[in-house]
Amino acid sequence: MTDPSPSHQQTRSRRAMALVLAVFATVTLAYGAGELSHLLSFSLSEAGAPDFFREPINLALALLGFLIWQSLSQTSKSPPLWGSPAIGLGWGWVVGCALPGFALLGLVFGQAGRFEARDFSVAALIIPVPFILIHALSEEAIIRGIAQRAGTAAFGPLLGIGVAALAFCVLQTLQGYQSMWHIANSALFGAALGFLALGRGGIWAAVAGHAGWTWLETSWIGDAVTFQKDGSFLAGAGPDSYGSPVFTAVLIVILALMGVRRALQATKEKQ
Repeated sequence: MTDPSPSHQQTRSRRAMALVLAVFATVTLAYGAGELSHLLSFSLSEAGAPDFFREPINLALALLGFLIWQSLSQTSKSPPLWGSPAIGLGWGWVVGCALPGFALLGLVFGQAGRFEARDFSVAALIIPVPFILIHALSEEAIIRGIAQRAGTAAFGPLLGIGVAALAFCVLQTLQGYQSMWHIANSALFGAALGFLALGRGGIWAAVAGHAGWTWLETSWIGDAVTFQKDGSFLAGAGPDSYGSPVFTAVLIVILALMGVRRALQATKEKQ
C-alpha cells in the first residue's frame, strides 16, 4: 500500500479548508441576517410601521448572502437540494412536530412535566405559521445551500449532513441555546434536518421540519397550553422539551430510522 501522493494530500487539505470556510460563512450569514433584520424591523416599528417586517427582511438578507456565496464558490456546481415543495412541506412538518411532541409526552410520562390547558383561538395558532416558515427558510437556505452542499461536494452526502449539523449547532448556540442538552440536541436536530433535505422533499422538508418544531415549541405551547417542568434531570434546561435528555433520546431514535431508510435506499439503488 503506497502513501497518498502530495497532490492528493493538497487536494484534501484544500477541501477541508473550503469546508471550514463554508461553516464560517454559513454561521456568519445566518446569524448576521437574523441580527440585522431585528435591528431594521425595530427601527421601522419605532417609526410607526407594523412589526411583522423582521422575517421578510431576514429572508431577503439570507437569500442575498446565499446568492453572493454561490456566485463566488465552486459549490454552485454541486447538485441543488431544493426538492419538491408538495412532498417536503407536508412530510417535514410532520417530522418537525413529532420530535417535540414525543419528547413532551415522554416528559409527562416520566413525571418531569405537565400540561395545563388554557383558552385559545385557532387564529392565534395559524397566524404565526407563515412567519415561522419564512424564518425557517431564511436559516435553512443558508445552512443547506452553503454548508451541506459544500460538504456533499467535497466528501459526499453523509459528511455534508455532518458539516451542516455543525453549522446549525453553532448558530443555535449563538442564539442562546447554550446548555449541554441544547448543544447536543442542536447537533442531532441539525443532522435530522440534513437527512430530510436529502430526500425527495429536499430543502422544503428541512424548512418544514424546522418550522414544525418551532411552531409546536413556541406557538402551540403558550397559546393553546402551558407546559410546566419540575426541574429534574429529565426536565433539562429551558421551558420546553428542546433542552431535555428526553428530546435527545427521541432524536436518536428518529435519526436511527432515517439512517436505516437511507441505507435501504442505497442498497436498492445499487441493485
